[in-house]
Amino acid sequence: MPEYIAVAAPGVTLPVLPGEWAQRAFVELNEIPEAAVEALHELKLRIADDTELHACTDDAFLLRFLRARKFNISKAFTMLQRYYRMKEESPELFRIPRPSERLHILEMNAQCVLDDRDHNGSRVYIFRVGQFKKFTTLAAAKKAQPLTYQQPPTETYDEAKVDTSLVTVEDVFSTNVLALEHVVREPETQVGGITVIVDMTGFGLQQHAKFLSPYYARRTVEVIQETFPLRFKGFHVINQPFYFDAVFAVLRPFLKEKIRQRIYLHGKDLSSLHSYVDQAILPVEYGGLQSEFDNTRWRQQLLELEQEFMELETFGYKHQDEINDKEEIDLL
Repeated sequence: MPEYIAVAAPGVTLPVLPGEWAQRAFVELNEIPEAAVEALHELKLRIADDTELHACTDDAFLLRFLRARKFNISKAFTMLQRYYRMKEESPELFRIPRPSERLHILEMNAQCVLDDRDHNGSRVYIFRVGQFKKFTTLAAAKKAQPLTYQQPPTETYDEAKVDTSLVTVEDVFSTNVLALEHVVREPETQVGGITVIVDMTGFGLQQHAKFLSPYYARRTVEVIQETFPLRFKGFHVINQPFYFDAVFAVLRPFLKEKIRQRIYLHGKDLSSLHSYVDQAILPVEYGGLQSEFDNTRWRQQLLELEQEFMELETFGYKHQDEINDKEEIDLL
């Protein structure tokens, strides 16, 4: 392969990947520095042609989409459009929430990106869905009294103060999106992808009905297959109840064969999980060699990036009144 060097063109600066990651990007994603510069330039031209779209055009941001679609510019642009459309159509699910506004969810210690990558270089995200014991509808939550977290984000909250009846499926969904937005910032993760472990310990029928309704099932699949600029390398479900296969059938019709082949149901067989995810990086609860599951450090990382997440949400599709105002200015 060509040596991976810093390459620049008018309006484009290509970030440099470390050597071994550059090699992987070349082999797996067809990434060649000179061609990547041309692809970034072409992608920016297509964004400019979409007058309704006010997209972030930072080179590092756009590379996410090109890598996710192996530098097929048309597919990358379509994914970018879908990414912003989903935020417009379902903001309660897909707009990046402020970490400080979701601290009551994060402190339930149900979600975490592990410190270390697996043997394939993938980030590992653990989602302990059974930790969320009660759910209400979004409409009911809006009618309820708002959560009162006035302390600075660095303080520790008393779990007894967390009213889980106000935790919505939308809250959980959006914090999962927040986790994805966090890891996709890393160029290495754009190449190596993400592996997801779903621990269903304590997951009951009521939660099944909400999480795996056709609506949420379809939205979840959209994120994985069409919308989010990240390579999903595997989904490992553990401790699932005996009836999970029947419920999982709700998802199956929406899944492409490629994704179906990356879903593994391990039950309580942790040795089966270890054949895909190294014990060396897993918490002790999962038969690993690390300390107990604790998302404190990851949670703090999210809080420190709050301003960056807020800036990302200043982009998106323009409302019609904004377009009309611009057209009037252009005519002056």
